[in-house]
Amino acid sequence: MALTEAIAILSEDDLTGAIALSAEAGWNQTEDDWRLFLSHGSVFGIFEGQTLVASAAIMPYGKEFAWISMVLTRQDRRGNGYGTRLLKHCIAVLESESRTALLDATPAGEVLYRKLGFEPVSRFTRWQGMGGGQPSRARAATQHDQAIARANRAFDADRSHLLANFSERAPALCTFEAATGLASFGRDGRLATQIGPVTGPREQIDGAEAEALLASLIDSVEGPVFLDLSDNCRRLADRLAASGFERQRPFLRMKRGPWTQPQNDIGTAAIAGPEFG
Repeated sequence: MALTEAIAILSEDDLTGAIALSAEAGWNQTEDDWRLFLSHGSVFGIFEGQTLVASAAIMPYGKEFAWISMVLTRQDRRGNGYGTRLLKHCIAVLESESRTALLDATPAGEVLYRKLGFEPVSRFTRWQGMGGGQPSRARAATQHDQAIARANRAFDADRSHLLANFSERAPALCTFEAATGLASFGRDGRLATQIGPVTGPREQIDGAEAEALLASLIDSVEGPVFLDLSDNCRRLADRLAASGFERQRPFLRMKRGPWTQPQNDIGTAAIAGPEFG
């Protein structure tokens, strides 16, 4: 059966089925997240009858590279090769556009991605904990444009549409500190508030100023918090552990193509999430 079902391009009419896939998998995406993929990227799926049973998405960032994510198969339809077919389809699309494919892999997916030609780039760890529930401690940015510009520079691509969406959904987590050059964003999630991206001068993203910003952001959130932290940020990791956060799972950033990691003066402490990079 897996070889006969056609790959379809999804639209907003398929939102209910897409949300059901990510919810069944225990992922954090909301309807707003899926809408970002549908409005600014491409989402592909496989149907059995009228039921969406598998998905994969591409989020392009400029002309040089794009993110592959949301590779999901309904639990009772796994083993039919749907996810691999969709992943290969995304790779073919990006090859036809001369774009490098990037993704953030879990340990379970890493073996497959290596077989498909992906190479390791960097490592992150998802930390999970509880917010402090003190919104008064939030340091919301009054200069959203500067926060977006700083995060774009760290990512080496313009994803203003994504960051503007985050700032609307979680304005208290959108910060920019002119004195330190640190910037942050966050968004609501189905299971937890996601903090990230957090960016700033490379010499400061694992320093005392970044530690203070991170503490302020966490204190301002009510309920569970996810944060996908660079493994290079050991000081921030120690702070999270001391605050009761626990490591949930690792991610390996991987690429397939000539893209190289940004080497400018702005670095990333926490990513936007494995689905967005």
